[in-house]
Amino acid sequence: MANKMQNIDNPVIGIDLLKMLMLQLYSNPRCIYREYIQNALDSINEAVKTGILAQEKDGRVSISITKNDICIEDNGTGIRSDKAVKILTDIANSVKNGVDTAGQFGVGRLSGGGYCEVLEFETTYMGEEVSTIVSLDTEALRELVDKKKADVSAEEAMRTICTSNTVPAKKEEHKFIVRLKNVINSREILLDVEEIKNYITEYAPIDYSVLFNTLINNCPQTEFVKKHKKIDKIRVSLNDYSDIEKGYGIKVLGTDDPIEKIRYFELPKHPKFGSLGWGWYAVTEFSVQINEEKDSCAGIRLRKHNISLDKNILNTCFKESRGNKYFYGEIFITNDNIVPDSGRQGLAAGEEADALIAEIKKYFSETLRQVYYRANKMKSALNKAGEIVGKLNNPEFASAVGPLTKRLQEHIDDFRKVTAPDNKEEINDVIAIYVDKYNSELKSEVEKHLVSQEPIVEKEPDILDMVAEPMMSEPVEPTPPAIPRNTVTPDVAPEIKPTSVPPSKQPPVTRIIPTNITPKQKTPPQPKSKIDEILFSLEEKNYNPEQVDLLKKIFSTMLVVCPSSQKKSVIQLMTIAVNNLK
Repeated sequence: MANKMQNIDNPVIGIDLLKMLMLQLYSNPRCIYREYIQNALDSINEAVKTGILAQEKDGRVSISITKNDICIEDNGTGIRSDKAVKILTDIANSVKNGVDTAGQFGVGRLSGGGYCEVLEFETTYMGEEVSTIVSLDTEALRELVDKKKADVSAEEAMRTICTSNTVPAKKEEHKFIVRLKNVINSREILLDVEEIKNYITEYAPIDYSVLFNTLINNCPQTEFVKKHKKIDKIRVSLNDYSDIEKGYGIKVLGTDDPIEKIRYFELPKHPKFGSLGWGWYAVTEFSVQINEEKDSCAGIRLRKHNISLDKNILNTCFKESRGNKYFYGEIFITNDNIVPDSGRQGLAAGEEADALIAEIKKYFSETLRQVYYRANKMKSALNKAGEIVGKLNNPEFASAVGPLTKRLQEHIDDFRKVTAPDNKEEINDVIAIYVDKYNSELKSEVEKHLVSQEPIVEKEPDILDMVAEPMMSEPVEPTPPAIPRNTVTPDVAPEIKPTSVPPSKQPPVTRIIPTNITPKQKTPPQPKSKIDEILFSLEEKNYNPEQVDLLKKIFSTMLVVCPSSQKKSVIQLMTIAVNNLK
């Protein structure tokens, strides 16, 4: 006997759906700010497309937190008055798809209801003289849920808890406002201005600081710089904080390591899915893991539409999860079919998402893991050499000069081995940092105790390298030839030739600094100081010589008194300050 088809009559979507969407959607209450900023981003982008706003940076989100209430307003398109009530009371009936919009399902706007007594939306569309207000009585919803009325559908519940009305508006206005009235849950988090400012700094699609943008603009990987400037960015203010910026600066707060440069990378295009993503990370000494308690920027973040997913999502892409804590960085998803899950804690399941994570794991394992491993080896060799130098300079160890000198030679040989050029540019970046560190902090001391040293490669100084000594108003004396402090002749390691590097991946231009050649008596011409280079442009801006000379004295004094590790940062600040002078 054939199976008989049965019609399904009037299925009911229960009230528990509203309970989930409004009262239980996110485990982290801070996420409601991300959702409302995300919706604002979509509205602002639409306003740019339709000509309501001239450009994306004209879009703004203003957040106000008071004693009991939260208000979030954007100047995007708003919603037409004839559609506002339906759009704001429909559930999961949005045109958003997560591809050309940051939002996906149209349910995130309900999430604030779980934390307040009344959730209210107000919207105004340009050209209309009316604002539409829709209010959701979430206390009434809680009563319905508590009574466990199984016969009440989600649609019936929405009709019960929702009211709407209109108020006059100006024709030129266009806005959308979310109000959480009388916050009752997670008050200590949601009403903490400093806490929410820090959260916005981490997760929102906002711009970088002026200092970090200087690092971006100075990067020679110009094709990525152009991409970086085009990522979604809107202006977000919170109470007295205007135009909140991401937390990246010119040094890593959690380690105090200066950021030498930005290194960009692109994940390989997938043969089936095409482009997956690209990213950047800060090149530093990678001296230690970044302390997350001191620095919320620790780790490489995964972002879609410049909105961060969970901060720890990429930890598992390293063989050791701690590996991610050596880095500052971001990866921007470029594949349209890769979207976050509903809570943005991870990625929605899909082949493209699997391919993305596989490529990230490969890059982290084959390249970034080697970066901080090599850094640790170089740091270890330098530290050991420094300890031996300290003992050789201490009269208490005079009887052990011979063995100590031999050990010093071994550590310097080890350092030379781990600083041999590599075929990966990422590793050569960190090699250059440690070679510079050796030359500036240890080289002269090593030369006091070792003779016939092989030269160590030193990179050419860039525009932000240390200023010339004449700027300090002190005479420059020629360096005397190294004189052995004892009669013990250390074993000299055989020459270690650098690894052959393909022409396309040659490291930066280098010069060889010999350590065993007596300087010529003729003093070479002194180089122009960095301060002179920075101040040169002021002559074209009609600043008189007395003013320029005064600035030169101030800048020189700043460099004398600041710690040596911060001189590059100070020079960057000087450059920015002079460029901003009119």
